[in-house]
Amino acid sequence: MPSWSRRRWAGTLLATVLVVVALAAAGFYVYFGVLGFHAPADVASSVRENPNVTVERAYGGYVVRPTTALPEATRTAGDGVGVVFYPGGRVAPDAYLSSAARVVEETGATVVVPGMTANLAVLSQGKASAVLDGESEMETWVVGGHSLGGAMACRYANATPERVDGLLLVGAYCDRAVTDVPALSVVGTRDAVLNRERFRETRENLPADAIVVRIDGMNHSQAGWYYGQAGGRSAEISYETAHDRLAAAVDAWLCRELDRCSGTAVATHGRAGSVGRAGAVARGCFAVPRPHQTLIGGTGKR
Repeated sequence: MPSWSRRRWAGTLLATVLVVVALAAAGFYVYFGVLGFHAPADVASSVRENPNVTVERAYGGYVVRPTTALPEATRTAGDGVGVVFYPGGRVAPDAYLSSAARVVEETGATVVVPGMTANLAVLSQGKASAVLDGESEMETWVVGGHSLGGAMACRYANATPERVDGLLLVGAYCDRAVTDVPALSVVGTRDAVLNRERFRETRENLPADAIVVRIDGMNHSQAGWYYGQAGGRSAEISYETAHDRLAAAVDAWLCRELDRCSGTAVATHGRAGSVGRAGAVARGCFAVPRPHQTLIGGTGKR
């Protein structure tokens, strides 16, 4: 084959490969980024109109902060407390505005839901560092996330334990060991997306005294507010109820583990330290022995 023919053949092959790679990359970004799961427009609007919180665009996502409309005890408890919450795979940050707002209302903490490259936390595992650096007035940081975002938050906590004061997982498991900080893991009983076998297998990656809360009737997407996730199961409770119970669990956990007790937490559970390790951790729940699992809103069946 003449040398010019070989060169033309090689150039054509290279151009074809580049076109295929470009099309694949574009398709990947469109599927995970552009076509990611979002909150319904009316839900996002209602959060922005909520007088108890403010919503800011930052870190590629949102920062939800408490306002002076909240009771003083709640604002005091949450003063200086920040929560970085990584979104699940293919889920946009706005899908968590409703649940984040409820956590803010219940605890007084500031919740940051940063944006992830192509809505995949695996591509932005260190995103929490930008938030922690940018919100330097915060004294206490809880890092966590939903689904894939929770796993990547675990990796962040594993890599930078000196920056993390608590770990919050919702419908997620840790594929790295995080054993030196308080941990709360919340799972819906109707969550069919979470790999339950992996959840059990990786339990030892959490501290021995980690709190596991099961919310009766809650499904995977109710960590936020979005629809249409493949493999999902219909919920038996409303999004509002799921978010109320999630916020109550976080509130009681912050009170007990980090001594950040809002007025609601004190009224319901007492000051941190006054409730034993087997004590209830949220309104409408009861507790069972180790490994500290609690069912919220259920009949008592584990």
